[in-house]
Amino acid sequence: MSNEENRLQQQIADIGTRYLRRTLGELAQLHTHLEQARSGAADAVKEIERMAHKIHGSGAMFGFDAVSERADLLERVAAEGRGDSEFLQRLESDHGAGIERGDGAGE
Repeated sequence: MSNEENRLQQQIADIGTRYLRRTLGELAQLHTHLEQARSGAADAVKEIERMAHKIHGSGAMFGFDAVSERADLLERVAAEGRGDSEFLQRLESDHGAGIERGDGAGE
């Protein structure tokens, strides 16, 4: 492998690492929005959907397939947009947990 190819691979790895750090940092925001949704803030559910969409797309681009898939599920649940307790429970426990654990990071 040439020096240029090695340099390019290192740059891609660095970008992937920054993505994971950013995504882990966004988890606190997701939890905050979930608490706001529990308090009846409909805009919080939309923000969860927006953040999950971003994590889903960029996770797929960097090869973090399991993280991307969990974010896709989170995005779809948030898109339902209901604020009832069953919806909020699904949003928190079923779908957010895989992102938080980093399931499949680096697949």
